[in-house]
Amino acid sequence: MTSISIHRIVNGKWAENCYIVSNRHNQALIIDPGGNLNLMCDYLKDNNLSLSAIINTHGHFDHVVSVADLVKKYQCPFYLHSKDERLLKSANLYMTLFEGEEKIGIPVVDFHFDKITLPLIIDDFEIQVLFSPGHTEGSVCFLIENALFTGDTLLKNTIGRIDLPGANKEKLSISLQMLSRLNGSLEVYPGHGEQTTLERELSFNERFIELIA
Repeated sequence: MTSISIHRIVNGKWAENCYIVSNRHNQALIIDPGGNLNLMCDYLKDNNLSLSAIINTHGHFDHVVSVADLVKKYQCPFYLHSKDERLLKSANLYMTLFEGEEKIGIPVVDFHFDKITLPLIIDDFEIQVLFSPGHTEGSVCFLIENALFTGDTLLKNTIGRIDLPGANKEKLSISLQMLSRLNGSLEVYPGHGEQTTLERELSFNERFIELIA
């Protein structure tokens, strides 16, 4: 039986998924906070949640819009893979190219996943960090209990884009092969689109099946 609750907030033109994961002790993690800062803050307040940390699957602009504001408001740490720090620092460039919106604050990364002891223990959360380069050099997935947060590595009916700077088809193939060996019953929470299961994607996701063959 799961002891976590998962709340999704869909953000912006690219319909980026932010997830607020909470436990029975009223502690919360935010995964990939895009826009809609007020919705995140309202959810935390309405559910009497304390924000333990922000953990990001990767550094693309649409996944980091609200990080700096949340860190400032809640004084919580921010985690990212070191190989995506360059992308993070370029967020405003990509924001201008893809959305033409005003600049965002660029947060300081407090901890790099590739430079700390794993599994990651934050308050009463235990987070398995799975290194999954391909969509970006520093992409990671998170396994928390039976929930697999895949960022833009694996999506329902498709896979992450490999036509952006830092993407690599061969590395993504290896990462997807790694995911394919996990328990098929895992619930998959992707960075865009609807929730799915690993078993379903292994059966029906043609691009996933192609790259792990």
